[in-house]
Amino acid sequence: MLTALHTLAALGAAGLVLSVPGIPLVLALRLRPLTALVAVVPASLLVITLAAEAGHLLSVPWTPLSPLLLAPVLGAALWPLRRRLGAGPEPEAVGPDAAHAAEHAAAVRSFATPLDALAASARGRAAAILTGAVIGGGAILVQALTVMGSVRAVSQTYDNVFHLNAVRHILRLGDASAWTVGGMTALPGVERFYPALWHQAVSLVVQLSGQEIPLASNVVMLLLAGVVWPLGLMALLRTCTTAGPLGWMAAGALAGVTGTFPLTMMSFGILLPYFLSMALMPMVMIVLVHLGGPAPDSPQRLRPAQVAVLLPVACGAAALAHPQAVFGGLVLGVPLLVWACLVRARERLGRGPGTGRRLWPLLTVTAGVLALAVPAWLLLRPTPGASFWTPTASVREAVGQTLSLAGNASPTWVPLGLVMLVCAAAVLRGSGSRWPLVPCAAVMAMSVLARSVPEGPMRYLLTGNWYSDTHRIVALLAVAAIPVLALGLEVLLRRAARSLPVLGGSASPVVAIAVVLALLVASLLSPSARTSTSFAAAQWQSDRLLSADERELLERLPAVVPEDAVIATNALNGSSLAYALSDREVLNVYMSFQAEPEVHLLNHALDEARTDPEVCEAAQELGVEYALDFGAREVGPGSATYLGLNEISQTGAAEVVLQVGEAKLLRMLPCRTTATRAGTA
Repeated sequence: MLTALHTLAALGAAGLVLSVPGIPLVLALRLRPLTALVAVVPASLLVITLAAEAGHLLSVPWTPLSPLLLAPVLGAALWPLRRRLGAGPEPEAVGPDAAHAAEHAAAVRSFATPLDALAASARGRAAAILTGAVIGGGAILVQALTVMGSVRAVSQTYDNVFHLNAVRHILRLGDASAWTVGGMTALPGVERFYPALWHQAVSLVVQLSGQEIPLASNVVMLLLAGVVWPLGLMALLRTCTTAGPLGWMAAGALAGVTGTFPLTMMSFGILLPYFLSMALMPMVMIVLVHLGGPAPDSPQRLRPAQVAVLLPVACGAAALAHPQAVFGGLVLGVPLLVWACLVRARERLGRGPGTGRRLWPLLTVTAGVLALAVPAWLLLRPTPGASFWTPTASVREAVGQTLSLAGNASPTWVPLGLVMLVCAAAVLRGSGSRWPLVPCAAVMAMSVLARSVPEGPMRYLLTGNWYSDTHRIVALLAVAAIPVLALGLEVLLRRAARSLPVLGGSASPVVAIAVVLALLVASLLSPSARTSTSFAAAQWQSDRLLSADERELLERLPAVVPEDAVIATNALNGSSLAYALSDREVLNVYMSFQAEPEVHLLNHALDEARTDPEVCEAAQELGVEYALDFGAREVGPGSATYLGLNEISQTGAAEVVLQVGEAKLLRMLPCRTTATRAGTA
């Protein structure tokens, strides 16, 4: 019960952090309920990161009050826009799919079914959205908790040391600036940028709930994956396509149909900032679609003033969560804008100038985006040396894996690949919204290239923006492919209902849900899904970084080690998590770092502190009084860096003061040179 109460406290705090700061801004925009529910998350995150940087500049301590005070100021600045939106007319159909959407809507009205009746009532629409959210979110949460083992689990991955310790760094300094977080691994007094939106949000959850950092981090991750992500996909279908309740429901229910996202990004790395940016991508797609114009004429369509505000909010939050979201947005958005320009040009040539009256503004926007995209793609990518990930499949294998939405190095599952092709054909021939095929094709091309292009200049040019890391690139498949699946299923089920009237009767909602569930369950039981799940579980349920004994020792450590003490640690064997879990200063907060020569000396030779005067003086200068011995097992290469820590309990330089299993906390003994001088005096 105590664990359940702790989890509920963290969950409630996470819900507040991800929603309350953005409420004034969203209210000012007068958004429709589902769009508002999705938009409030990037709005809240943007307010949080702006408050963090403002607090850094003004030397204001970081607390939940910072974003709460800034939120109403931003909302008030937009409040005049609320009155204007309230008085304005409904938007007109201006997208390139407008004519086809009208034909599709007429066809739907001419063939009324209980599914269409759902769309006619607020209760029916809410039921469809709730059904999709429960199925999709439930499936994701079951998968995630299964691979994690516990909501309190610590990811056994390399980057997790940084992410957990960065939250503690914010809390200890009372400063959540991205420059402060980046400075955690720099020389004292040096600041450098690191995308810290994830850590800023989690630090607020810790402060509000009073819970431990791993629990707060995991709850934020689960909330984003199980709630925000499915809702975002449904809002994308609801706002930007002609899909009805079945399409919305299918988009949410299939949110976890592929292991590429969110499951892989919740385990590999662990890339929590990138995971956050990907969870926001449906909202980015919503504003990009409205910018290009394919969104159909409906009360859900965003007005130009709403798009003008939401574009920097959604794109800014995603980019500040992780800069690689910019490249993902380009892969999704640039083809969409180019396609919209071509369609509008065709309309203008074929139907007269009136139908293409918005061609020139769109051409201007697209040209501007391209003018920025090309130099950004070439100049903002990592160095070739950092883009070291190699291909994982042949071209044929890559095509099969991509069509079947398989994760990196996972086997092709032919049934889902065939369903994907059939759904794409159905969207092309029978949907009122064909635009989802464009970003889907672009992302699938990127997926094939990332998986199969051999090392060399071409691979670096195409994939170097993501370090040539296939895991990150194929995660975009979920954003682009699930809308096509959902739209295609709706088209196919409507056509089936026309051929078999029994499917269009009162049982049609049940039939639709059964079809979606069958596809979801079959996908989750496929060889591809099993491979992804096994890979994810290995990142959580091992002791590569932190064993159960080591975690217990860290939880008991505050009762033994004074608050102002410094502990010598080896970041590679998990002992540096004493910073995050025990709230004690450590010598090394992460594997990659810049430090004074004295730190490197202690890492190499602390076990000689009693006999080497130089080492002894360095330990005294840095205040190192304790050391953690978690053995030689390490999560990555680099053991030579910590030669002085891995055998310290065997050299007489320290004594054991707390031991759990093989994990030991040691107290440094007085240096012999120091003891000799004291005895002489």
